[in-house]
Amino acid sequence: MKKLLLIALIAISQSVWADGISVLGFRLLETDLTANTRGTEKRDMNGDKAALIKIVTPEQGFRFDGGSLGIVGTEQKPGELWLYIPPRAQKITISHQVFGVLRDYYYPVSIQGGRTYEMLLDIGTGRYVTITTSQAKSDVTLDGEYLGKSPIYNRYMTYGRHAVFTQNGMYEAHDTIVITTADEKTTKIAHVEMKNMSSHYGDVVVNVENNADIWYNGHQVGTSSWSTQLREGSYTIETRKTDCDPIKTTFTVEPRKKNNIQAAPPAPHTGRLNIYTRPRNAQGILNGTDPIDLTQLQTLPVGTYQIQFNRKGYISTTREYTIKHNLTTSDTVSLEKIKYIKPNAFYFGAGYTMRPMGGITALAGVTLKNIDLQASYTFGLGASNDVLWYSIAEGNDNYQSTMTYKRSCFAVKLGYQIELTERLGITPQVGYQIEQLSGTVTDGTNKYGDGASANCISIGAKLLYAPVQRFYLFAAPEYSIGMSKDNNFQNISDASNITAGGFMISLGAIFNF
Repeated sequence: MKKLLLIALIAISQSVWADGISVLGFRLLETDLTANTRGTEKRDMNGDKAALIKIVTPEQGFRFDGGSLGIVGTEQKPGELWLYIPPRAQKITISHQVFGVLRDYYYPVSIQGGRTYEMLLDIGTGRYVTITTSQAKSDVTLDGEYLGKSPIYNRYMTYGRHAVFTQNGMYEAHDTIVITTADEKTTKIAHVEMKNMSSHYGDVVVNVENNADIWYNGHQVGTSSWSTQLREGSYTIETRKTDCDPIKTTFTVEPRKKNNIQAAPPAPHTGRLNIYTRPRNAQGILNGTDPIDLTQLQTLPVGTYQIQFNRKGYISTTREYTIKHNLTTSDTVSLEKIKYIKPNAFYFGAGYTMRPMGGITALAGVTLKNIDLQASYTFGLGASNDVLWYSIAEGNDNYQSTMTYKRSCFAVKLGYQIELTERLGITPQVGYQIEQLSGTVTDGTNKYGDGASANCISIGAKLLYAPVQRFYLFAAPEYSIGMSKDNNFQNISDASNITAGGFMISLGAIFNF
């Protein structure tokens, strides 16, 4: 109903002030190759390239009759209509439901195939106007509609008064263009004189945090900061950033002043993070610095985060989460209890072995499923009592030398580790030892018994206490029994307080991995 009423009103108005359809201008566009370019050219029914007429008109809904040669095709484009006609066409009839009919319009120039022409079609409701400005390439706004930069060619304007506003930097103008039926049926030239309005402008500096983009009038004008000059009045800018909602800021510009504007940053898109931990009271560190409460639902900006989970007595772990807009990311994190007494480990350490002629002990070993295999070497430090050496010749004992000895020991032990408490363990062990003596002459000239050795078996235990992860303090009491001795060891043993084996205890520290 509304559409019928509108058509009726237009028809009534046309009967009052419309002149009907007419052609104001027709010319060949010498440099326009549209009709002869792949993609925009067309051919008639004989296979010849068609000519193209670009009809400039403010309306749509026209019909065309090319007579016996016919019409090749039409295409509606913004602000104009493309009409394809056969070469050598001579005339055309143009009709419209509202604006009437233009019969048998004869082309004023010869129509050639593959060439482009322009027609200014007057529908009888106004005049074509070309708008020029005293400042070249000025922005032109007509009746609130932005037309582009001057000059504006062949703009069809209906009869009446039209408001035009032009601007170029600080030059601007407000003017009125009047179109009447008395104007000649040619393109009217409307020239707008512009004035320097710098006294009405102020310097503007807009800043925004978070490296956001600044948009003004539909265009990005800066990132983080934008400096410009604006006319006095109110303005609105918008800040934008990926994964954020845009935010608008309105401000007022005062002339002849520096206007510093702090724009509101865009609001980050957020998502939720829900973490359940076992045990429940674990601590969370976000991105290595910020503690977070894991018992609460966390709202975070969209992005990727790393969270470290800690609790005393448990192995710390780190996980990565990607937060998505308006979604909840959930996870359950089970912390592994620290095994201070480790069933599987490689270890090494050192200590002191207390026994007659004891010394420093270095050890290394491996534990696999609590089965412990250990090797150690004790560097003897304590010296024996003096040992006197005699030779027997013709029934007489002849004194030779006085010696002292130090004992070194290589041992291999096999045991089974038992965890008594979280930090306390014991490893019963059996082992095999090789004891070796190194002698030093304290009196005399001959060196006897150096390198003497004995073989022993041992039984004992290794007590472990773990004050911190990967570190043991140990005490290893054991008793060894000499099984065999070479002659020198036997002679030294018979002549001194040196015996193979015996009770001993080692104290020290172990690092395990």
